[in-house]
Amino acid sequence: MKPIEVFAVVGAGGLAAFGLYTYARSRPKAEETVPGIPPQVPTHPGVSGQSGQERTSLCQVLTGYRSKLKEYEDLRADAEKKMRDLESLAQGNCRSYAQDPTFQYHCNGFPICGINEWWTVSGTQTNQDAYNACMTFLQAGGGLEQRKHPKKEGSSWDDTWADIDRINSQIGAAYNQVQNLRNQYQEAQRQAEEARQQINNLRRRIADLEAQGVFC
Repeated sequence: MKPIEVFAVVGAGGLAAFGLYTYARSRPKAEETVPGIPPQVPTHPGVSGQSGQERTSLCQVLTGYRSKLKEYEDLRADAEKKMRDLESLAQGNCRSYAQDPTFQYHCNGFPICGINEWWTVSGTQTNQDAYNACMTFLQAGGGLEQRKHPKKEGSSWDDTWADIDRINSQIGAAYNQVQNLRNQYQEAQRQAEEARQQINNLRRRIADLEAQGVFC
């Protein structure tokens, strides 16, 4: 081989090597790869890479994080909606739980009412402290008192006894229902909190990749 030909071949090889080096140095950050396929990287339309590859591009990792972020944001929204629905259901039950009877006085012996007087239940009113305790129990747990109104003794009160039994029965049923709603609310809280933790973690990972110049 003539000297000029050797020089040409060496020169061509050097240019090719320099070109590869320059391409590697200028390749977008998103095209860089990392070992393995993280479990949070799904297959996305238009993104190269199939299951079983030994390396995954940072673009695929970022895309996977964004997909998972949307998934957990939806899970959090569903859990928070479930909590709001349970709060709405609990309001009616807590009002039943917080019932206090109201009494009305009757007299047929005026002006000497002691000869013929009696009481009846005229309705109910909401005990605000009991209502607040009930809603707090739903949202934060703890304990909830089992309420029961006593029957007043004496013949002048016997017309109230059936109504007191009815009110106490409603209070007991509401108490049991609120206990059940609390179990559901607690599970929804757990799901929402787990989703929030995943969301915060994914947002940190996405921000870290973007800070490194990964955009796609």
